[in-house]
Amino acid sequence: MRVFASTLAAGLMAAGMASAAHADTVLDVYYAWPEMEVIHTPIAAAFMAANPDVKISYRAAAPDYSEAAQTLIRQSMGGQLPDIHYVGFNMLKPLVTRGLIKPIDDLVADDDLTAKGYSEQVLSLAKIDGKQYGLPFAMSTPVVYLNADLVAKASGNPDKIPTDWDGFVALAGKIAALGDGTAGMYYELGSDDWTTQNLVRNFGGQMMNDDETAITFDGEAGQKAVALFKRFHTEGGQPAIDQRSARQMFTAGKLGFYFASAGGVRGFEKQIGDRFHLRTALQPLGSANATMPTGGMVAVILTDDPAKRAAAWRFVKFATGPEGQTIVVPNTGYMPTNTIALSKDYLSAFYEQHPNWYTSVLQTPRARPWFAWPGENGVQIAQIIHDEMTGIANGSTAPDAALADMTSEVKALLPATN
Repeated sequence: MRVFASTLAAGLMAAGMASAAHADTVLDVYYAWPEMEVIHTPIAAAFMAANPDVKISYRAAAPDYSEAAQTLIRQSMGGQLPDIHYVGFNMLKPLVTRGLIKPIDDLVADDDLTAKGYSEQVLSLAKIDGKQYGLPFAMSTPVVYLNADLVAKASGNPDKIPTDWDGFVALAGKIAALGDGTAGMYYELGSDDWTTQNLVRNFGGQMMNDDETAITFDGEAGQKAVALFKRFHTEGGQPAIDQRSARQMFTAGKLGFYFASAGGVRGFEKQIGDRFHLRTALQPLGSANATMPTGGMVAVILTDDPAKRAAAWRFVKFATGPEGQTIVVPNTGYMPTNTIALSKDYLSAFYEQHPNWYTSVLQTPRARPWFAWPGENGVQIAQIIHDEMTGIANGSTAPDAALADMTSEVKALLPATN
């Protein structure tokens, strides 16, 4: 499937370039993460090959979702917004609040998206206050990557990783006890609050109440979350090292478990090769009503020009539909946002051959929107939470103290009504 996708992309790229010369409408498109060119370029080529009246022109990619959002804000002041943008789930609401992204309910009303493979749950990831603002393009949940050889050596069963945290942490501790420089696990904090939100949601909690008038992550779920994160280090053998070092340790075969986005599966498989047997597993659950924040991006339409808007809608549906998702999944590890893409005509055979990629799909029922903080201090709030969790990891701050500190600091940065 991967070879097929690459060959298909090359052919479509050439065809797309040829057809673009005759395009009547040019769409200016902006996305984050330069490494995502591997999916954006062939998707555009495939679309242009099938739609010769439209040309897709990409702007230089932003380094991340936050920088992309800041760039859009600056460009909006000079009337230089792109026609289409792939916005990170956590940046959608702040941009909607600023009025940069408008609803597409009129376009949705004239289309039967359900029949085209868009489930209500997936569409809800791009809904705010009941209005649809885009179509999810790439989505992921945190999964467990595991060194099956180390698990077996520690008397664990790679086919039956514990589904409760006590059993999981205990197994990680046994792997750490193997010696020879081996560590048990590593729960990645990333560069924001995504994986912290994941721990809170794992215990059935959320960051704020439904109407966003009060913080709730300081309650029971948050207390259990920070306590568990500490246990990763004291009982599960998680070393106090940075993310890059931990990834190197894992790919070298010296780390039992690694928690990270499902979108990293292709990179891990490539780096590890046949050094050890890499497997993925569902996250253990701390509560029967556990959910998880969805990482990834939403394709949104920013242009108000009627002709461009109509063409943009065609492109967005193509990119998020089965054709586009058949390019996205094999080249990243993201979950498909379209159910038709899971059929035998598209990704079914690929998943049969690559079971590690399917784990995140199994977690789809628990996927929820990545919570975006109200107001204009969301990036700063996420950094505060990240820093406090880092303090727990390196032992400089006790879990309860870290939770109290982040609670008070976050409250101070929320809008006055909160």
